[in-house]
Amino acid sequence: MGKRQPILFDLILFSFFLFFCLFFLFSKCLASEERKVEINEIAWMGTEKSANDEWIELYNNANYGISLNSWSLKAQDSINIELTGTIPAKGFYILERTDDQSLPEIPADIIFKGPLSNKGKKLGLYDGNGVLVDEVDCSGGWFKGDNSSKQTMERISFGKDGSSADSWQTSAFAGGTPKKENGLIEKQEYAEQAIAANSPDYSFDGNIDAARKTIGLKKQGFSFLYSFFSGIIIVFLKRSLNNQGY
Repeated sequence: MGKRQPILFDLILFSFFLFFCLFFLFSKCLASEERKVEINEIAWMGTEKSANDEWIELYNNANYGISLNSWSLKAQDSINIELTGTIPAKGFYILERTDDQSLPEIPADIIFKGPLSNKGKKLGLYDGNGVLVDEVDCSGGWFKGDNSSKQTMERISFGKDGSSADSWQTSAFAGGTPKKENGLIEKQEYAEQAIAANSPDYSFDGNIDAARKTIGLKKQGFSFLYSFFSGIIIVFLKRSLNNQGY
């Protein structure tokens, strides 16, 4: 019995180690699905009509509407916007500064006060429990967008780090794409990046169905491998215990 206990302990330790390694890898593959709402576009420069006509757009990547009641969008202590209403499935939510004239043809979902500042801001989106859902740290200056031409700062694809300049681009034309799909410049490149990252790219308007199908197949493959190796661990542990007389 004295020799069996160390062997049993080693088997259990190895099994748990392998199990949690697989669990960690599987969780990382699905991490992009945890976030549902993101800051999608920022008109920090205003519009051609007025520099004060600033607006912000949120996007919901889920297949169902999400209530934004008790949610908030904050910007470095200068702006604290209490959100209300529902953002529809695969839909947009527009925040306009001061009044509903920043985008005259698009009704604002909510009005906020306070400038975004052309020097940059750090924006944080919080859910009803105060949990940080998305963050865009441009405190050192806006990543993209053009003040002279009034081209907005657009997010490239869903699930990417909002505080990375690589996650953003300058809109293809003045005024951006409020409540519309962002217009990517290098569509195929970003689609391939989204597939490689196992993240749906809602901004890609090419063969998006094929891209999402590929992503879905990858998820199914990871699920199968996770279940398969978990089963091997259990069988291996059971047979090892039987061989040791347990």
